Amino acid sequence: MRKHKQNSRLLPYAAGLTVGYTAALLVSALAAALLSLTDAAAQTAGAAAVLAMSIGSFLCGRTAGIIKHRDGLKTGVLCGLAFVLPLLILSAIFGRWSAMFFVKLLLCTAFAAVGGVAGVNREEKP
Repeated sequence: MRKHKQNSRLLPYAAGLTVGYTAALLVSALAAALLSLTDAAAQTAGAAAVLAMSIGSFLCGRTAGIIKHRDGLKTGVLCGLAFVLPLLILSAIFGRWSAMFFVKLLLCTAFAAVGGVAGVNREEKP
């Protein structure tokens, strides 16, 4: 009789968040180096932050979708919301609510949802 391997329900989300935060950190570091070398305007840093969050949330949802193998849209949305949670907490602590927070929330949720669907529908290599 074969034993069925029981994975934790939180494993796809934890792995997705780890990959997503790592990717966002790497993109942020690369953007910071590029901005410091080109002496770009301060407004460009906000665009770089949005780009880093979008890439990180997409990879977060994709990784969770690959591990979970089903419910890609739901998995991605949950990953996107978990990805924005630190931003939500920091905004609540410092009382800095802006329209850009809601834009980041929508972008992260949308990119993570697309990533979750892409991860579930990924072609398996033979």
